[in-house]
Amino acid sequence: MNVDLNSIGKRSVILAILVLIILTLVIYWPVQDYEFINYDDQLYVTDIYSQKNTITIRDISDAFTDFHTGNWHPLTTMSHMLDWQLFGEKAGGHHWTSVIIHIFNTVLLFLLLNSLTGAIWRSALVAALFAVHPINVESVAWIAERKNVLSTFFWILTMLLYVWYVKQPNWKRYLPVFLCFALGLMSKPMLVTLPFVLLLIDYWPLNRTAIDTQNENKSEIQAPLKVGKAKLSFLVWEKIPLFILTSISICVTLYTQHTVKAVVNLDSLPLAKRLSNAIVSYGLYIKKMFWPVDLAVIYPYVTMPAWQILVIVTLLVIITVIVCKYFLRYPYWAVGWFWYAGTLVPVIGIVQVGSQSMADRYAYIPLIGLFVMIVWGMAYVFKKIFSTKMVAAISGMILVALIIVSCHQVQYWQNTFSLFNHAVNVTENNSIAHSNLAGELLKQNKVKEAMHHCQIALLLDPANYNTLVRIAWAYNLLDEKNKAIDALRLAIKVRPEYVRAYNDLYVLLRQAGKAEEALKEYRKAVELNLNKNNLELHYNFGNALAMQGHYDEAVIQYNQALRIQPRNAFVHNDLAMVLLRQGKTDDALNHFREAVKLQPRNENAHYQLLIPGRL
Repeated sequence: MNVDLNSIGKRSVILAILVLIILTLVIYWPVQDYEFINYDDQLYVTDIYSQKNTITIRDISDAFTDFHTGNWHPLTTMSHMLDWQLFGEKAGGHHWTSVIIHIFNTVLLFLLLNSLTGAIWRSALVAALFAVHPINVESVAWIAERKNVLSTFFWILTMLLYVWYVKQPNWKRYLPVFLCFALGLMSKPMLVTLPFVLLLIDYWPLNRTAIDTQNENKSEIQAPLKVGKAKLSFLVWEKIPLFILTSISICVTLYTQHTVKAVVNLDSLPLAKRLSNAIVSYGLYIKKMFWPVDLAVIYPYVTMPAWQILVIVTLLVIITVIVCKYFLRYPYWAVGWFWYAGTLVPVIGIVQVGSQSMADRYAYIPLIGLFVMIVWGMAYVFKKIFSTKMVAAISGMILVALIIVSCHQVQYWQNTFSLFNHAVNVTENNSIAHSNLAGELLKQNKVKEAMHHCQIALLLDPANYNTLVRIAWAYNLLDEKNKAIDALRLAIKVRPEYVRAYNDLYVLLRQAGKAEEALKEYRKAVELNLNKNNLELHYNFGNALAMQGHYDEAVIQYNQALRIQPRNAFVHNDLAMVLLRQGKTDDALNHFREAVKLQPRNENAHYQLLIPGRL
């Protein structure tokens, strides 16, 4: 009886891919009914595109100069643009895009490992762990984390193209590697460590180095690729173009983060605390891989006892020593471990951006290294102890357990309230979680509950801008106007460059009959000029001036807003209304026409243009 091994291999690959797709859909199917999260989703999507009916070529070109999120990721921005064109305010469509990209990432990861090693079922198990692990739920179920799944797509695709290149090295095959890596960096700068990972796979499983990793263990599956060996110096020089892209990306990222003041200075967070947090985080990510419970959208900084930090340091050192000692016999240990340790470096907190101590989304790529390390290592150990069927059964039980936990974890992402209510329940001293939960309770008019969480948040962080704005909101609903005004003035003192507190303070002062005093607060913000490109500040100040009849000043503010964003239909429309009141009809009509051009459904602009005698 003749058996076509090649045909069996192809069927196994297809079966593995189908299983991986099904497992992913089982977990993420409910997200089609989920909402936008009021935590970064508005920054990346809703606040930007809710005012746009169509996306133009100009909008696409603007994506390459947009730094408002503190990151330069034009490809991610364009993916959100496309989603808005397809799905608009229906969050389910945006969620589906991220799920589909995650499926592609899973399948590509399987194909990559299989092409590198020829071990179909080990590769499939690593991909399955990646697909279903609960720590990856944040990256997939959070629309704002599109940059994570999209950049990982280009990460894995770059590695596949690199494998294709090393079969027959030449510049024509190298160019796609370079371009794909560039696209990845344009999705998220975390890919800066990819050239180092390519050096790791040069060692194993490509076996391109002068060190023979396969003679130490003949029983291991041999890599299906036959590639030529090269000196280490050549392997490094070969990746110089990629390292150049990495350097450029690092410089651009630091610039954009400093532009929006996202980088935490050493006075606020000393280097010693950053280092201790980095050590703890390396240990906690490993813990969460094995025991993925109490996962939260935000983890606050915690002070751990010195003995616990020492235990984690000891564990990390022991693992590093072991993988280095046995790097010839078990090369996948070294590659997996240094993949994990190295790819976490950009997000481990030495250069701190934001207030989180760590984040589940940061483990999306790094844990692949640990999955490889564990699956290949355990396969070698288990085959000496258990039968193949027993190993398969154990693997299946692990996957089922992870799927159950992931299905449960996904449910917390259905809306902002459930997400932050869960974060409050599973973390301690989490001021951001309490503050965001208070904001959602205020939207539900549950003022007393919201006030409770605001007070906890302020006890933990007395100078938190968002909490001060929310507690002012709560005081206002409780008809304690003076306390609300005091909270807003304190918020302005904390963050004079932010706009929300000025807007709310203007409304309260105007309601109290202090309209001119309210305008003074806006003038103060403009005079401080801490953010020259703050569209919202100038636009809102223009609206306030127009309401008070200060038309000349209003025109100045609207024009300043248009200088920042020339293609804003709302600013054109409101400027035109003020120009009409000034009797400047021709100028007003030009702005109405521009408003209609930018936003064809702008009813007021259409109405003004249709008034007899105006055209």
